[in-house]
Amino acid sequence: MINIAFVVPDSVLVDVVREAWALHEQLFGKSTDLRYTVDFSIDPDVILSKHYNADVIVSRGGVAAALKDRNILIPVIEIPITWNDMKNSIQRALKRFGELPVGVVGTLNTIRSVYLMKSPFSVSVKPYPTASVYLRDLVDGMERAVADGSKIILAGHNTCHYCEEHGIPAGLIYSSVESVFLAITEAKRCADVALKERETSMIFRGIVENVFEGIIAVDRDNIVRTFNPAAAELLGRKNTDCVGQPLNRVLPEGRLTGIMSDNQQYTNEVIRIGNDNFVLNSAPLIHDGRRLGKLATFQAAQTISNAESRLRDRQRASGHVAKYRFENILGESPAIRKAIHQARRYAQVDSNILLYGETGTGKELFAQSIHNESARALGPFVPVNCAAIPENLMESEFFGYEGGAFTGASKTGKMGLFEAAHEGTIFLDEVSDIPLTLQSRLLRVIQEREVRRVGANRVIPIDVRIICATNRNLLEMIEQGRFREDLYYRLKVLSVDLPPLRNRQLDIQLIMQHYLSYYAHKFGKLAITLSPQAAAIALSYSWPGNIREIRNISEQLAVLCESDVVNAEDIEMVLPRQNQSEPVPVFAPDCSDLKELSRQQILRVLSSTDSRKAAAEMLGISKTTLWRKCKQYGIDI
Repeated sequence: MINIAFVVPDSVLVDVVREAWALHEQLFGKSTDLRYTVDFSIDPDVILSKHYNADVIVSRGGVAAALKDRNILIPVIEIPITWNDMKNSIQRALKRFGELPVGVVGTLNTIRSVYLMKSPFSVSVKPYPTASVYLRDLVDGMERAVADGSKIILAGHNTCHYCEEHGIPAGLIYSSVESVFLAITEAKRCADVALKERETSMIFRGIVENVFEGIIAVDRDNIVRTFNPAAAELLGRKNTDCVGQPLNRVLPEGRLTGIMSDNQQYTNEVIRIGNDNFVLNSAPLIHDGRRLGKLATFQAAQTISNAESRLRDRQRASGHVAKYRFENILGESPAIRKAIHQARRYAQVDSNILLYGETGTGKELFAQSIHNESARALGPFVPVNCAAIPENLMESEFFGYEGGAFTGASKTGKMGLFEAAHEGTIFLDEVSDIPLTLQSRLLRVIQEREVRRVGANRVIPIDVRIICATNRNLLEMIEQGRFREDLYYRLKVLSVDLPPLRNRQLDIQLIMQHYLSYYAHKFGKLAITLSPQAAAIALSYSWPGNIREIRNISEQLAVLCESDVVNAEDIEMVLPRQNQSEPVPVFAPDCSDLKELSRQQILRVLSSTDSRKAAAEMLGISKTTLWRKCKQYGIDI
């Protein structure tokens, strides 16, 4: 229901309003959503106290102007005083009092029509604007008119009443049914807008009052306009005591009041109020470049921490979380950068991927990174070491089982790994170890995107991306009849070859130094660095265990090293001799910088190969880069 309040300056206009309203309903029909009241008053304070719950106020002249000046939230519609209204009012006064000069007294918006047209009367008609509708200002305007020679005063009800008491001829400014009719049309249009805004406001209010986050909004004067129940509970206040109050009365001076007063935006800002920490987001409310106020949402930091802990606990319990990203992969050599670039591209699509690489080249690290950079990042990451699952349990582990499906089965059944990976990624490490008898069923799961638990008679749809990894030659296994060719092509839609460490020689020192620093910090030691001689020995080693081996060797060195520098003797002590190139070159003591180390490394590789292509491949760089480095270091090739 929309309430329209008509407030007019005299009782005569009350009847005009009712007549105009009846005419409007006759022409356009009645609306059950509209209700109107009408009375007469000119005091804005009285009007606002009486009609505080109105949705639209319709008034006239100076009263309407005074209400608008109050900047109230209720829309104010003005009944226009047209030139015809003014002309008819003047004619009535002249007919009553005779052809005498007329002074029109009132606020500017009441008498503006006098300025707009030349007077058609034989007598003088002059306007005398007043500052307000209060009697003191109206009397001032009347006295100016009389002093200027006006014999008849044309004005509103209060001025006319004063003039009559003091023997001054006065006529009332009337509004016609037509003018009021126009105001009603505008009021109804405004009421329709108000109804829609009220519905929107109710929806907004429902959202604000039912969210779990505290919400506070202030206007440009830092008056609290919104203080939802969650904010009241978190801050120990009554929201009814806060809305409409200055912020510094609602909250003590502190970080929050400072944030709400400036024009900065804050994201995940930790603030302290009383004895509690809160995580806050805040932004200024800007429209057309003007600051309207500011909004802040916040939660107790402990609530967020507890929620994150519960989520992490569930993920850890299931083991279905991917920790690593591409940023965690160490290396700057072209071989590893190419593999990372390729894997990043593959992460953007949903096709199955086969990762091929020797032991310790980081296959699971790549799998987790692909998952975390894909659209499935928020879903589970389920790693499966196929070589570690006994063959007789593999089917039930992969696809689950119904309760009592076999001897020793749980009565409640069990979800399989493919089900656990729904809407995420399953990583099948050592996929070559899946027995041939199970490969056909795996192929069907990939094709149909559904699984059937052991002992079940129903299928369960799944949405899973498969990433596989192996260090074996699957094509040879296909020729030997130990791996299905159709499964191979289902798994190897996309593929990434992970380079062994011996093809990434530019990364060996970088990786070893990283792990030395890591374990030195872990064991509470000072930073440990590789000497040039130790670095040269590391470069000459073949690293059959790849990253896993270099990490283990670095850990040993961090434990055994008694100084802050790993020298040649230290590294020779922990490296297996059979995997070192013979003889191991040890650089002269004056070879102390990486540039000289790189030069001697290139010379050593060139002397052991018969082509620039082979040397570049061994160094893990392109032929162009090799040529450029040789030119830089003065090496003839």
